[in-house]
Amino acid sequence: MNNAANRVFDKRANQLYKKVGRRYIPVNDPCAYDGLREGWWLVHVGDEFTSIKSQVYPNNAEIDAAIKQKEDSLVDIINEATKLEPQKKDLSPECVKDWKAFIKKHGEEMGYLERPSIRDMAAKIMELVKK
Repeated sequence: MNNAANRVFDKRANQLYKKVGRRYIPVNDPCAYDGLREGWWLVHVGDEFTSIKSQVYPNNAEIDAAIKQKEDSLVDIINEATKLEPQKKDLSPECVKDWKAFIKKHGEEMGYLERPSIRDMAAKIMELVKK
């Protein structure tokens, strides 16, 4: 009988290691893709991250990879363009009073400023480029 624990044990038996000094360090994860559903996947492994995109069509893989790579650059550009900076001057007492009155009238949730996710903006732009 081959249950889930035995399947994991069998995969771990294929674990690869490299020797670093006097220790052996794992260099792969034989169970890494077990949670992925059926289909084509685009995987990008960088120094500090791993990005996985699902539903990649094989005939568009190069385009999807190029778009994903440019999306990362686009994030930096959008981030720089929409950078929030501290206010350079103090608010007048009248302005502070008006702001507090606005928050009191419309609720505490109106007292915060936010912007859409930069990653989402970049993804939408790159999807538009792909069409």
